[in-house]
Amino acid sequence: MLDADMNVRYWRYLCQRYLKRERNMKIFLAITSSGTVASWTIWGELPFLWKIFSALSALVAIVLPFLNYQGTIESLSTLSGKWWEAKRDYENYWVRLESAQPGEELQKEFNSTKARESELIRMETKLPHDVRLLRRSQKEVLQTRGLTKTKGVRS
Repeated sequence: MLDADMNVRYWRYLCQRYLKRERNMKIFLAITSSGTVASWTIWGELPFLWKIFSALSALVAIVLPFLNYQGTIESLSTLSGKWWEAKRDYENYWVRLESAQPGEELQKEFNSTKARESELIRMETKLPHDVRLLRRSQKEVLQTRGLTKTKGVRS
């Protein structure tokens, strides 16, 4: 359950990072391409300026598809959502386990969630990893669930 909670946070944070990167690249592309057009008339005395803006625009336009931020964002978002489902299932399982009647069969439900975890782990191998962000996510899980001392802990 804690691993699922950590994975939800980690993949959501990573998704947010890539959304921000993609947005910044698109804004940069818009600025450089607009700067190119503006430099034709406004900065006519500086002919090198429109060449610089044009080169930057072309470079970003060429690199952006290869970075495939949109595909990465979709994968990260899907993974975060699937981990959220696993976390929810584990939390429901935990509640049911605490109030289970003798002989109530919950192992099948648990095994089903564990099996889905294997699929998620396979999906993760194709995505970027950030050890510092992973540690931050782990720390957050422990703090929000009251499993670590918060006194004197720095974020």
